[in-house]
Amino acid sequence: MNFKMVGAAALMVFGLAQAVVNFPFPQMSDYGGNATLLSDKAAASEQLKQQFLYWKKAMYNESGDIAGIRSDPGSDAYFSEGVGYGMLLMVYFSDNTTSYQAEFDKIWNFYKKFENENGLMIWKIGNLSESWDAGNGAALDGDIDAAAALIMAYYQFGDEKYKEDAKKLIQSMKKYEFESNGLHLPGDKWGDAALNRKNPGYFDPAYMPLFAAVDVENAEFWSKTAYEANMNLYEKSASDAPSTGLIDDWTDKNGNSEDDYYSYDASRAPWRNAKAVCWHGDQRALALDKKMAEFVSTVSAASMSGPVMRRSGSLGNDHNSTFVTSLMTALISDSKYQAKLDEYWKEAVALGDENYFNQSLKLLNGLLVSGNMPNLSAPTSSTSVAKKKALVQSSLKLNGRVLEMNLSGKTRVDLMSVSGQIVKNLWNGNADAPVSVSLENLPSGLYVARVQGASSTSIHKIHLK
Repeated sequence: MNFKMVGAAALMVFGLAQAVVNFPFPQMSDYGGNATLLSDKAAASEQLKQQFLYWKKAMYNESGDIAGIRSDPGSDAYFSEGVGYGMLLMVYFSDNTTSYQAEFDKIWNFYKKFENENGLMIWKIGNLSESWDAGNGAALDGDIDAAAALIMAYYQFGDEKYKEDAKKLIQSMKKYEFESNGLHLPGDKWGDAALNRKNPGYFDPAYMPLFAAVDVENAEFWSKTAYEANMNLYEKSASDAPSTGLIDDWTDKNGNSEDDYYSYDASRAPWRNAKAVCWHGDQRALALDKKMAEFVSTVSAASMSGPVMRRSGSLGNDHNSTFVTSLMTALISDSKYQAKLDEYWKEAVALGDENYFNQSLKLLNGLLVSGNMPNLSAPTSSTSVAKKKALVQSSLKLNGRVLEMNLSGKTRVDLMSVSGQIVKNLWNGNADAPVSVSLENLPSGLYVARVQGASSTSIHKIHLK
């Protein structure tokens, strides 16, 4: 009999074909109680995984050591924003059966292959090899998500190179895509036009503390200067639409509306803002969410369509996951919106497989409201406590060919080969008493038992003689 618990590093020694990640999907975090999340996070996690698998099959396209995210199924156009989305999704959907680190690396290679002289990716590419933008300019929305994804990859996959690459990219953004007063620029090659034309959906308040921790030389710029300037822009834009609280697609440098539309550009802003609430308990972001939620809660999920006229609240004709799920995220701001939050997610699932942008927004917003997009650089104390509790209460003991398991709550236990393949599901459900499972018919050799609880995953080595 030979049985003991082993960590991620030790498992690498035993030759698992798939890398063991540090924060396997699903996380189902409660973000330290900072937000109201979906009632059934487990069911949402299963739905998200299926939606992700469609997205990956339809949008992810690799060639050699690079991979792009198609602008639509079958398309040979690729945007830098899709690179950012793809890198984030590969980080957060990785689990101990399938790590998407290889796919992450290929998407990041694509970014690097098409960096311009400023160290920023050209915003539009064709055929995985050809720039379609004569000016070779970058777009901040793709760059800012790629930088954050690199930071999360460092904590998820454990390779120092991601942190080094993140710092280099963050410093390039500061130099070419932010003014000295902290206001963002839409890209690096807009010239003077960028000084008075802003896209609030490009800026992400949740990332500022992360950038400050990595780019320590410019920590004050990220945590104070850039944060303050762009949150002021958010607040001014929202205040101009008192009946909805929605942020505009484009504004001037003072936050004054350019067109009064909450449309596809602005649709990233609620997700970015809600992340700041979930990750950091950001009170300014929370206030913005609460105002938007007052409007969203009055519209049925089946009726929510865009573009939305910000001042009047008049709805457009596009009923898709971009508008359903982006506005859904505002509902995390108060527990009184629990039923409405669940309603919006149910509608998003019912919309099924969609085009690139709608499907990407569904995944990003769905990850957040299901607790599956935590800040990996600073796991919440409640999540850490839950993981420790689960490890204490869940134990396995091998007696001959019988595996005795003391499990806590809803748990899934899979027996895996050292190549990372599931050999047998040993348990899936709630356990109120010790569970014994016979391994009599299995060949002798080394196996791995993976125990997945509501908020933790533990890995154990089993040697059958």
